[in-house]
Amino acid sequence: MSARITLLGSQDSRLREFLGSHPEGHERAAVVLFRRLHLDVPGLSASDRYIAVDVIPFEESWIKSSSSEHVHFELAHLREIFRRCDEEGLVFGFVHNHPQGQGEFSGVDNTNEKTLISAIRNRNGPDVHFVGMLLANGEWFARVRDGSDVAKATTARHVIVLGERILLFGYECSEYDDDHLYSRQAAAFGQPFVDMLRSLRVAFVGGGGTGSPQATLLARAGVGEIVVIDRDTLEKSNLNRVRGAAVGDVGKNKAQVVRDFIAYLGLPVRVAAIEAFVDNDPVAVDALASCDIVFGCTDDQIGREVLNTALYIYAQAFIDVGLGGKVVEDDMGHARLRYHHGRISTILPEWGECLFCQGVITMEWIQHQYALRENPDLTEAEEKERYLQGGGEEAPGVGPFTGAVADYGVATLFDLLRPFRCFPPELRRDSFTIDFVQMSLRSRERKNDGSCPFCGSRDYLVRNERCRLDRPILGKRNVYR
Repeated sequence: MSARITLLGSQDSRLREFLGSHPEGHERAAVVLFRRLHLDVPGLSASDRYIAVDVIPFEESWIKSSSSEHVHFELAHLREIFRRCDEEGLVFGFVHNHPQGQGEFSGVDNTNEKTLISAIRNRNGPDVHFVGMLLANGEWFARVRDGSDVAKATTARHVIVLGERILLFGYECSEYDDDHLYSRQAAAFGQPFVDMLRSLRVAFVGGGGTGSPQATLLARAGVGEIVVIDRDTLEKSNLNRVRGAAVGDVGKNKAQVVRDFIAYLGLPVRVAAIEAFVDNDPVAVDALASCDIVFGCTDDQIGREVLNTALYIYAQAFIDVGLGGKVVEDDMGHARLRYHHGRISTILPEWGECLFCQGVITMEWIQHQYALRENPDLTEAEEKERYLQGGGEEAPGVGPFTGAVADYGVATLFDLLRPFRCFPPELRRDSFTIDFVQMSLRSRERKNDGSCPFCGSRDYLVRNERCRLDRPILGKRNVYR
């Protein structure tokens, strides 16, 4: 089982500043408390996520001795933290640095970690887990242990830091020759970029006109694991824009069509297809929560609200794409595009405005969709009577437009991992649109709402759920320490 460790950008900065600030260049240590997501996703290998929720630097009074090669401490000062782990279902993480730059865990590190997990096991029982992290030469290294065998340490698949960009550490490195499948990407962005993609698990919520091309593009780019979530079935009218779909696929589930097409390509990627709505299915929410990166590829307001909440609670990078426009008649009575645009929104837990503040979703539009679910035959007059507003624009599903937006979405992930874009001052990195008629790029003004519970006061940031996403319909998830 390969674990993945997630730090917020502010946590990463705080740890780096503290660990590297000893006046005599000694090792320093800190506690990081993690939320463990132990989630099974059908079709993928087990891979826990450990999401950092709190950073507690060691106080000087806790230290027995230290040097540039070791740090020894008193366990007694940590017992209150052990109690908190037990009561809140958190995982204890021991973080330290190697000032001299040794990028491997030492014998002293092994002793410290085994002492700590043994003490936690004695206090909280055998079903405990432990994260060890090392900072050396600016790089993070991480491994996990569990109470069933305290001597065994398993190297983490990666450490991902979500700030204004995505930083990845500890991923497996490889070498490719000029004839390799990913040699052109390595030539453009460097070999580490290819290895980073291979380490990621990426979700696509929606397998239609934007989800299917993004999923297949990232499969071809070398992403290691993909989750496609969509309950809809493929219709004949979808064939003009759904990548990999054929006439024989009409009537099949869209997520399964995408999965089967990627399997047909024979690429070294594993794909899970979840036939469900993400707003009311626990399996879909757990599959979503297991991912490092999420692409929103749905035109459903309710689904977008779920993804907007999930990115903060589950500490994920979120790229949402959509299309809008207006169709009119020309002088001959034929349809004509009055305007048509594609939108790319990029939100990280501590960076970028949320979808509410970007004006992509509103509570009125969400309530409208709930009302339509209850009564699909609701008339326009009834909608007005109930003060419902749809908020949707005409967005004809035409392949060149959906495909272009999909390309921008994938390029956005590339830019988060390996920055290459130069934005003019009038464009926002977190939200911009492509006008396909006027051939221009533009952004809305920022709302800058400090009271927004998502991107303002950040009430949802790595919040402990009472049930999945705090939605009773989704049920409670087992707590694993």
